[in-house]
Amino acid sequence: MRNALLIAAAMCLVATAAFADYTASYSWEDGTSTILGSYGNLVDPTNVTGMQTGQSGLPGTSYSCPGAYDGMYYLHVAEETHYSTPQAYLACITGIVEGDNITVGFYGYDITPGSDYPSWRLWGHYSDAVVCTDCPGEYTGSASGPPDYSAGEGWDYLEYTWIMPALDVDWTALVIEGRIYSTPTTCDSCRTDYWGDLVTVTVPDHCTVTFPDGCPSATEANTWGGIKALYR
Repeated sequence: MRNALLIAAAMCLVATAAFADYTASYSWEDGTSTILGSYGNLVDPTNVTGMQTGQSGLPGTSYSCPGAYDGMYYLHVAEETHYSTPQAYLACITGIVEGDNITVGFYGYDITPGSDYPSWRLWGHYSDAVVCTDCPGEYTGSASGPPDYSAGEGWDYLEYTWIMPALDVDWTALVIEGRIYSTPTTCDSCRTDYWGDLVTVTVPDHCTVTFPDGCPSATEANTWGGIKALYR
């Protein structure tokens, strides 16, 4: 009877663990890391602290960021020249399966209200990364994202939930992008600076979240074998 109760309890734990989520976050507090990778004419990824001043499009224009949203350090990137939609890769999620809900939030600095640029946008794409050491991997298709841009009121929080479709032979990971949008959209002599902070990712516990500081520390998995070991 005791063994039956233990098995029943273990099965309940397995059922709970199968649906458990966890949240991981990163805010550049290591003082050195920047991004996992990039696409387009994105330049000067830098880990910065304190007030920062940069250019806003045409030569001679400027604006500043008062400091990090979270902690002391934060991310700086720039678009130079203007001619595409540059993307900074902020996180990489491996171990995904069909039906997974992956929620990501990110703070971008923006002081141009409404539809004016410079602005941030949260986006995603699929890649062929299998484990964290493969991240970000090769691009294998767009995962889209929300229609919203940063609001233009200082530090603004952007968030979106991706629901994973059936796995494709060409993709095994989701890469989170911070897209930057500048004005004028095409300009050979232009440069625009951007600042971002605090990426938060909530995923099922069979997934691995990799941030710019590298592979996460190993943790003990909630597996059936591990639960059985408790009763040996």
